[in-house]
Amino acid sequence: MSTENVTTIKIQKEAIPIIKSGLAIEENILKISLGEYKKDLETFETRYKMSREEFIQKFESGDLGDDAEWFDFLFAYRAYEHVRKKLKLVEEILL
Repeated sequence: MSTENVTTIKIQKEAIPIIKSGLAIEENILKISLGEYKKDLETFETRYKMSREEFIQKFESGDLGDDAEWFDFLFAYRAYEHVRKKLKLVEEILL
């Protein structure tokens, strides 16, 4: 973990278990969400016979058009990436 963006937060020692519990709940929710979005992505990858990376490249270049089905794939991809980044942040919190 890079120390250049680290912020120190002061909390009472007694509050640490509460914060840890809240973070554990959030981590579990994020892991479940990540798994669901991953399944969605795998379904799209199988259906359209292309990886998510290949899809994004083709979608962003305009090669796929703008049918509603592509936006479902795009939503699953963006949601997966968003949740993955949030989970990484939660996992890096040190208490």
